[in-house]
Amino acid sequence: MKITPKTTLHVLAVLPPSRKYSSPPNMTKLHWLEITEYVSLYASAIGTLAATATQQVVYAAFPLTVALGLNLTNRERLKRLNEQYRQNAIAQFDQLVDPFRQRLENFDDFTQRLSQTTQQQIDELRQNQKEQNTDSNQQRLAQFNTFRQQLMKATELQIEPLKQHLTQLNTYTQQLYTSVQQIEPLKQNLTQLNNFTQQLNASTQKQFELLRQQVGEIDAETKKITTNFQQPITKLDAIHQRVEQLENLTKQINTNTQQQIQPLRQYVTQLNAYTQGFNKNTEKQLEEFKYAIALLQTEIQNLAESLTQTEQRLSQEVAAKIKQPQVKITIPTSVKPQPQNRILHLQSSEAEKTEATKALPPVEIPSPTPATTQIQKSKSLPSLQGHTERVVSVAFHPNSVDPTKRILASGSHDKTIKIWRLDTQENRTLTVSGKVNSIAFSPDGKILACGHDDKTVKLWDVNTEREIYNFIGHKEKVYAVAFSPNGKIIASGSQDKTIKLWSLDEQKEVYTLTGHIDEILCVAFSPNNRLVASGGGERDQTIKIWHLTQDKFLTLKGKSGTLGRIYSICFSPDGTTLASGHQDKIIRFWDVETGREISNIIGHNDEVYAVAFSPDGRNLASGSYDGNLKIWQVDTGEELNHVAVGEGAIYCVAYSPDGKIIATANGDKTVALVNLESRTAQGRKDIELEKGFD
Repeated sequence: MKITPKTTLHVLAVLPPSRKYSSPPNMTKLHWLEITEYVSLYASAIGTLAATATQQVVYAAFPLTVALGLNLTNRERLKRLNEQYRQNAIAQFDQLVDPFRQRLENFDDFTQRLSQTTQQQIDELRQNQKEQNTDSNQQRLAQFNTFRQQLMKATELQIEPLKQHLTQLNTYTQQLYTSVQQIEPLKQNLTQLNNFTQQLNASTQKQFELLRQQVGEIDAETKKITTNFQQPITKLDAIHQRVEQLENLTKQINTNTQQQIQPLRQYVTQLNAYTQGFNKNTEKQLEEFKYAIALLQTEIQNLAESLTQTEQRLSQEVAAKIKQPQVKITIPTSVKPQPQNRILHLQSSEAEKTEATKALPPVEIPSPTPATTQIQKSKSLPSLQGHTERVVSVAFHPNSVDPTKRILASGSHDKTIKIWRLDTQENRTLTVSGKVNSIAFSPDGKILACGHDDKTVKLWDVNTEREIYNFIGHKEKVYAVAFSPNGKIIASGSQDKTIKLWSLDEQKEVYTLTGHIDEILCVAFSPNNRLVASGGGERDQTIKIWHLTQDKFLTLKGKSGTLGRIYSICFSPDGTTLASGHQDKIIRFWDVETGREISNIIGHNDEVYAVAFSPDGRNLASGSYDGNLKIWQVDTGEELNHVAVGEGAIYCVAYSPDGKIIATANGDKTVALVNLESRTAQGRKDIELEKGFD
């Protein structure tokens, strides 16, 4: 057999050294068998070279045989060492696991003992409970009776200072009326002084007339003397003496007159100053007195309501305790009156009864059912563009029934008002002095009112585009304006916390309503001209309904403790319901007569800036800071339509007089139009809206 280097290397590759097998950590040192194996391998390589040179197989066969034997021996040794390592590892694992096994056994024992102990305690509690059922019921009822007596005593103690305060206020009122009556004698004295001054002037005038007559006589005598120079000189001396006497008499009369008139003038001046100061102090005291009475009435009102609620809650809890005596007794805390609500005028007993009347429990709107309902489908309309700042208010012309003659007004923070013709999209621009916050058409459509940041309410002639009135009276920005249905009065709400009523006939302010403790964000007239509703800011969080003919107002009571800012309010066409949009993302409906919350709708993802009833009163449109226009069915609370107007907020929504178009004032400087067509359908409701490019 011929041995070549290739065959030798092939054999060596088939029989690798034993070090290629993995070994445990305790076999890292080389064993003598491994060293011998490596030596044999090297000797085999050298023998192969020698066999190649001498052509003798024995030089390669012997070292190769030795290497094979050593390889087999090393393999057996490695198997033995691996087995030994495995056994050692298992022993170590058992040592580690044994403590855990012991702990698990201890835990099982503890669990069993705990279960037994718990079961024993439960049995004991049940037995004790059965024994104490009767006694506990009697004790709870006794505690309830004791607490009710304590509550009645505490209520009487709280009412007593209020009665004393009211008595003091009545006394102060009488004193104030007495002091007011003291002005009458002063006025009479002033009238007498004026009459005396006139008489004095008349008498002085007569004396002057006599003097003039005497001077005329003297002149006549002088002329006679001049003409008759031959008369005796003695007559001339007598005339001169008489003239001197007359001059002295005239000086004395003037001096006496001035001396008599000067004290009268001083007295009249002092009397005028005193009268002016007294009027100012009286007005200030009257305002303070009105505020104190309003505060007292609000406290009494809140205390009565809290007492009624506490008695109802006690009755409910007593009934519940009798049925379920295991429940613990919870003693409610007394409700403190909230003094921040203010009113302007003294309320009659009838008004107090109206405020304190208990309304029926509020009714939640049921969840919408999938039944067939009347929904709205829209045709796409282009949006109106032209403003350079956000649009915050829109209003339809009241006579915009004919589709070819629809007119819409929009007010923006760019200090302009645009009047649009919707059929041609042409507009007329009115430039004003301040940012526009609110606009409103008069019922006849001839006048457009707007409230501004410059603290004024301006009226424009729609046809001539001329400013016809400029009402000045607010001390801060004007946020809201509204026309009365008869078109004779304008209401304006301001940042100065007041609502002012302006007369178009008299062209001046006729009344100021005070009662909110923060800025007025919205105002609205009722359809019957008798009510004005207003919504306050974040520190006020109240809605007030002002009865203009009865000189009183009603503060609306919600189900929740806080309402947040009230951004928008509107009366239903029949005037029985008021809708409001709030900072807390909720739309609320109120009973106008009782002031109680009827229901609410939660559907927007952000603050609700605008609400508007449809002309038939069946639907309500709402706009939010989330940029969505939603249309709701009022009686069920079902969402009929949903329009994503754009990226900006919706600050105002308005229905056209025929109810077929909704306009929205948007934060992206546009006015969006949605054309509605009534139809009956079932399933998915959609609205198409085509917006223009900014």
